[in-house]
Amino acid sequence: MLKKLLCTLTALVMLVTPVLAIKGEVVNPDELPYIPTEGSPSSWAASEIKKAADAGLIPQFTGDPSYQDEVTREQFAQLAVRLVEVIQKEELPAAAEGTFSDSDSLAVRKASQAGIVTGTGGDKFAPALTTNREQIATMLFRAVGVVKTATGVDLAPKAGSMDGYTDRASVSPWAAEGVGALAANGIMKGSSSVTLSPQEPCSVEQAILLAWRIYAQYGDQAG
Repeated sequence: MLKKLLCTLTALVMLVTPVLAIKGEVVNPDELPYIPTEGSPSSWAASEIKKAADAGLIPQFTGDPSYQDEVTREQFAQLAVRLVEVIQKEELPAAAEGTFSDSDSLAVRKASQAGIVTGTGGDKFAPALTTNREQIATMLFRAVGVVKTATGVDLAPKAGSMDGYTDRASVSPWAAEGVGALAANGIMKGSSSVTLSPQEPCSVEQAILLAWRIYAQYGDQAG
């Protein structure tokens, strides 16, 4: 009798327990919003990071990095996928298991299938390799393209340009389109008013801020 009563109570609790939903996507309440546990964000980033967390843009990063750690390729793939999925309100399809021999991360496979990331040669992804500003710009520009295809909203409508930056020649040819587009559209600002610093590493908090700015810009245009 007692066992039957406990089972009934358990079922009722499961029925009435609220489910957290972000932008139409059902989310595990234990995972979202996620805040890195090591340290605190820098003062200049704290306000926007809180907004990003409240919007559900911060994924459960592999390795549980601090805000000031350099973001890895896998961590940025996780962030980019979360950004696109929250905007589109649906889960992205993933490439097949075994696409990369050194990573079977679901987020990496989703980012690969969407064309946001590519491998580093052969069947390698190099998930633990840290990224720099031009690499981040390239991946973000691809994510913006995914959003445009899915929603019709162009988050980088201005023609790409690096005019006015004294170090534009140091941008790798393969990154020029992404860096130029994000710079011209105010998504990725220069490291100063006249420098892009494309080879400079990108921290976790800087990556989160970029994702938040794209999300906020999407809200302005779609709203």
